[in-house]
Amino acid sequence: MTETRIHDRVRYRVKLWCYHYYTATGEIVHFEEPIMMEVFDVSLGGIGIITKTKFPQNATLEFTFYLEQIPYQVLTQVKWLNTNNIFNRYGLEIIGHNNMLFRHLQQFVKGHSILGDQKRTI
Repeated sequence: MTETRIHDRVRYRVKLWCYHYYTATGEIVHFEEPIMMEVFDVSLGGIGIITKTKFPQNATLEFTFYLEQIPYQVLTQVKWLNTNNIFNRYGLEIIGHNNMLFRHLQQFVKGHSILGDQKRTI
Protein backbone atom coordinates (compact mmCIF):
# COMPACT_ATOMS: atom_id res chain seq x y z
CA MET A 1 0.00 0.00 0.00
CA THR A 2 1.44 3.36 -1.03
CA GLU A 3 1.35 6.11 1.60
CA THR A 4 -0.43 9.20 0.30
CA ARG A 5 -0.83 10.78 3.71
CA ILE A 6 -1.12 14.58 3.79
CA HIS A 7 -1.00 15.04 7.58
CA ASP A 8 1.32 13.49 10.17
CA ARG A 9 -0.26 11.06 12.61
CA VAL A 10 0.17 11.32 16.38
CA ARG A 11 -0.46 8.41 18.72
CA TYR A 12 -3.46 9.02 20.94
CA ARG A 13 -5.66 6.68 22.97
CA VAL A 14 -9.24 7.32 23.96
CA LYS A 15 -12.48 5.31 23.86
CA LEU A 16 -15.47 6.39 21.78
CA TRP A 17 -19.04 5.17 21.53
CA CYS A 18 -20.94 5.18 18.26
CA TYR A 19 -24.75 5.04 18.35
CA HIS A 20 -25.38 5.04 14.59
CA TYR A 21 -23.82 5.51 11.18
CA TYR A 22 -24.96 6.40 7.68
CA THR A 23 -24.44 4.17 4.64
CA ALA A 24 -22.99 5.55 1.39
CA THR A 25 -26.60 6.02 0.18
CA GLY A 26 -27.54 8.04 3.29
CA GLU A 27 -29.52 5.34 5.11
CA ILE A 28 -29.13 5.56 8.89
CA VAL A 29 -28.21 2.41 10.80
CA HIS A 30 -28.89 2.47 14.57
CA PHE A 31 -27.25 0.12 17.06
CA GLU A 32 -29.28 -1.43 19.89
CA GLU A 33 -26.29 -0.84 22.18
CA PRO A 34 -23.59 1.77 21.52
CA ILE A 35 -20.53 0.38 19.75
CA MET A 36 -17.23 0.89 21.59
CA MET A 37 -14.28 2.01 19.48
CA GLU A 38 -10.76 2.88 20.57
CA VAL A 39 -8.75 5.66 18.95
CA PHE A 40 -5.11 4.76 18.25
CA ASP A 41 -3.97 7.92 16.44
CA VAL A 42 -5.11 11.32 15.17
CA SER A 43 -4.06 13.83 12.54
CA LEU A 44 -5.41 17.11 11.20
CA GLY A 45 -7.46 15.15 8.70
CA GLY A 46 -8.50 11.99 10.45
CA ILE A 47 -8.81 9.52 13.29
CA GLY A 48 -7.57 5.94 13.43
CA ILE A 49 -9.82 3.54 15.37
CA ILE A 50 -9.96 -0.12 16.36
CA THR A 51 -13.27 -1.93 16.91
CA LYS A 52 -14.83 -5.38 16.58
CA THR A 53 -17.65 -3.85 14.53
CA LYS A 54 -17.59 -3.97 10.72
CA PHE A 55 -18.60 -0.79 8.90
CA PRO A 56 -19.14 -0.60 5.13
CA GLN A 57 -16.70 1.34 2.94
CA ASN A 58 -17.58 5.05 2.84
CA ALA A 59 -19.90 4.77 5.85
CA THR A 60 -20.27 8.03 7.76
CA LEU A 61 -19.83 7.69 11.52
CA GLU A 62 -21.07 10.34 13.93
CA PHE A 63 -19.78 10.44 17.50
CA THR A 64 -18.36 12.60 20.26
CA PHE A 65 -14.55 12.66 20.14
CA TYR A 66 -12.68 13.66 23.28
CA LEU A 67 -9.33 15.38 22.69
CA GLU A 68 -7.57 16.08 25.98
CA GLN A 69 -10.93 15.55 27.72
CA ILE A 70 -12.65 18.23 25.61
CA PRO A 71 -15.70 16.87 23.71
CA TYR A 72 -16.17 17.54 19.99
CA GLN A 73 -19.07 16.34 17.86
CA VAL A 74 -17.62 14.98 14.58
CA LEU A 75 -18.65 13.31 11.34
CA THR A 76 -16.10 10.93 9.84
CA GLN A 77 -16.04 8.75 6.76
CA VAL A 78 -14.46 5.30 6.50
CA LYS A 79 -11.50 5.53 4.11
CA TRP A 80 -9.66 2.26 4.72
CA LEU A 81 -9.86 -0.96 6.71
CA ASN A 82 -7.30 -3.51 7.90
CA THR A 83 -8.71 -6.56 9.68
CA ASN A 84 -7.56 -9.80 11.28
CA ASN A 85 -11.21 -11.00 11.35
CA ILE A 86 -11.42 -10.26 15.09
CA PHE A 87 -10.47 -6.58 15.28
CA ASN A 88 -11.01 -4.00 12.57
CA ARG A 89 -8.63 -1.09 12.20
CA TYR A 90 -10.14 1.87 10.33
CA GLY A 91 -8.88 5.11 8.94
CA LEU A 92 -11.59 7.73 9.31
CA GLU A 93 -11.46 11.04 7.48
CA ILE A 94 -12.93 13.94 9.45
CA ILE A 95 -15.59 15.46 7.20
CA GLY A 96 -17.57 17.55 9.70
CA HIS A 97 -16.47 19.32 12.87
CA ASN A 98 -16.29 22.74 14.43
CA ASN A 99 -13.30 25.04 13.99
CA MET A 100 -12.29 24.62 17.62
CA LEU A 101 -11.43 20.95 16.98
CA PHE A 102 -9.24 21.89 14.01
CA ARG A 103 -7.38 24.52 16.07
CA HIS A 104 -7.03 22.04 18.94
CA LEU A 105 -5.67 19.34 16.60
CA GLN A 106 -3.19 21.84 15.12
CA GLN A 107 -1.71 22.41 18.58
CA PHE A 108 -1.98 18.78 19.61
CA VAL A 109 -0.04 17.34 16.64
CA LYS A 110 2.71 19.92 17.26
CA GLY A 111 3.07 18.47 20.76
CA HIS A 112 1.31 21.27 22.63
CA SER A 113 -1.65 21.11 24.98
CA ILE A 114 -4.38 23.74 24.89
CA LEU A 115 -5.01 23.01 28.57
CA GLY A 116 -2.04 25.18 29.49
CA ASP A 117 1.37 26.24 28.29
CA GLN A 118 2.95 22.87 29.04
CA LYS A 119 4.33 20.54 26.37
CA ARG A 120 2.04 17.55 25.79
CA THR A 121 3.38 14.09 26.60
CA ILE A 122 2.23 10.86 25.04
